[in-house]
Amino acid sequence: MLEILNVLMRLFTWGFALYRWIRKREKFMLFLGLALWIDFLAALAQKPILEDLSVSPNPETLAPFFALLAVVEGILLLATSLYITERLDTRKGQLLLVLTSVIGPTYILLATLFSTSSLLLMAFPLPFLGLSLMITGYTLIRREIEIKSIATLFPVGAFLLGVINLTYPVTINTELAPYLYGAGAAFRAMMFIGMAKYALFHITPARTQIVNIPHGAFYVDRPKYFQAILQRMQSAGNGILITRTPPKDETPTFPVFWVTRVAPSPPPENVTVVRPTDMGILVDLVKKHLEKGHSIVVLDCFEYLSMENGFENAFKFLLSLKDHVLNVGGTLIVVTDPSTYSEKQWKLILRELERLEF
Repeated sequence: MLEILNVLMRLFTWGFALYRWIRKREKFMLFLGLALWIDFLAALAQKPILEDLSVSPNPETLAPFFALLAVVEGILLLATSLYITERLDTRKGQLLLVLTSVIGPTYILLATLFSTSSLLLMAFPLPFLGLSLMITGYTLIRREIEIKSIATLFPVGAFLLGVINLTYPVTINTELAPYLYGAGAAFRAMMFIGMAKYALFHITPARTQIVNIPHGAFYVDRPKYFQAILQRMQSAGNGILITRTPPKDETPTFPVFWVTRVAPSPPPENVTVVRPTDMGILVDLVKKHLEKGHSIVVLDCFEYLSMENGFENAFKFLLSLKDHVLNVGGTLIVVTDPSTYSEKQWKLILRELERLEF
């Protein structure tokens, strides 16, 4: 029964990934979806599962096929990670894919021709798959999937499953093997739940576009202006707030990104916790909300981001944020104090932002 459940979880995990790709057309999901389909086929190539399906396979025939599937899945997972980190078009990234595509199948062919044991046959494919799962899990957490979300179960489960595969040559013939198999099933359940959440992730669109704030990129240095902007966002249900101190008096009608290293779990309603060093993730999350009709982005913690990441990196984040906001004809407002910057830094900011007056 556990084996059949394992197959079904793999199938539905792939199904949710396919649904996400069809809905979003994200290129990295194409590679990930193909990897999960290969993972499903690999389940069907395992003797215990086939026996539950009343099929009596020849283990010697299945072993090379199973090994090849592990290598192909590992290559697709590497392609996923390289695309997310924008290294798929680089020479090093392409060379890595070429080397793994050559070494993996060649190893399996030689091991099959010389009739090696199944342990030696799998000595490269499964650890390689394990390492690829770990890299993909880590990359998804750092670059794509929201922190402190149920969707995070997918990359965490993939990483832990990769650890088990990485230990295959050492643990397969030990007393730990049955326990690791059970742990692997638990990690696959995590992947299934996480992918389901990620595929069905829904962003509430803006309630109205009428907010009576001009379009463009601005800064404000008066607290009363900031409060006036928040009141208009609250009334319109339109806007994105990036802040160190989320609203406490009432539940915001707009998405809030709370930039902090320490936060309660779960966070307040409509509040998403983001680490200050995860500026790439923050830009992606803001972009997704802009695509749903939100037209105002208020950045209330630029000084904190500068302190955590350095002014140069924080300024690059600000420029990226500005480009995305202006691309949809929206408004970017940075709440800041000019006295906290050097003269050179403030001149750079003034090149990009105008002072907003009410």
